[in-house]
Amino acid sequence: MKNVTAIQLVSKYQITQTVIILAATMILPLLVHLLPNFNGQLAGAVLLPIFLAPMFAAFMYKKHVAILAGIFAPLFNFLIMGRPAPEMVITLGFEIVLFALLLSWLKNIKGIQYIAAPFSYLISSFAVVAGLSLLVTQANPVAFWLSSTTIAIPGILLMAVANLVFLRFQK
Repeated sequence: MKNVTAIQLVSKYQITQTVIILAATMILPLLVHLLPNFNGQLAGAVLLPIFLAPMFAAFMYKKHVAILAGIFAPLFNFLIMGRPAPEMVITLGFEIVLFALLLSWLKNIKGIQYIAAPFSYLISSFAVVAGLSLLVTQANPVAFWLSSTTIAIPGILLMAVANLVFLRFQK
């Protein structure tokens, strides 16, 4: 009887999926960081691998799976591998959580659903930069956001393609 209840809870809260997504959110950046730099930029800043597993989770599972990955992956990555930089752990966590929440909402809106992932990334990254500019003196937050977004264009395009694939196989 207790086993049945435990299995029902695991299924209801998608605990197995949460653990797998969290592991993928940690492993993908590690693998990408093994790649050489792109024009002097870290491969992670260019390809945005830490967003891919939460993106998959936002399309395929309940919201909490992607949100938990966003909260814990940057912290676990830092504790285990020393990346991202300490000052980026909380910032990146907020960005991934906001990304997952926006994507979970936008993926269901007709028309926008086809660009939901890249659009969610752009909004969440801008919101984080804007929020940071309130806390930290930054000369030009818009220029900083444009610069980091330009660096991440390959990752944003990868998100766009994955977005279309996930929509195709979600039906």
